[in-house]
Amino acid sequence: MSELFADQQEGSEIVIATIANQKNPSQVVEIIHLPATHIFLTRGIANHFHLKEIAVPQDIMLAEIHEMTSVLSYLLEHIATAADLNLPFRYDPQFQVGEHEYHLEDSGQYMLLSRKR
Repeated sequence: MSELFADQQEGSEIVIATIANQKNPSQVVEIIHLPATHIFLTRGIANHFHLKEIAVPQDIMLAEIHEMTSVLSYLLEHIATAADLNLPFRYDPQFQVGEHEYHLEDSGQYMLLSRKR
């Protein structure tokens, strides 16, 4: 999957949302769309928290955009809380938000988010 991002170019991205940490507004994470790779990607997690960014396949994000942005917010809240408490954080490979279960898979440079069916 890492080859998916090999040809990523700055000019081919679209910022679709910005999420700021309520406790520390300088910690801003963007959700960007990379149309050429059919992926949505966070930008800011690596810079602020020294963790891998999260990638969401375009077909999942577009079909369930409200749900997926809520899941990303959930993850960011947990990352920021761990950082505020000076606790180590690692991505759980499986977790639940609401009624759905999700999966995070290490994809080299990124964590790939998917919803279990």
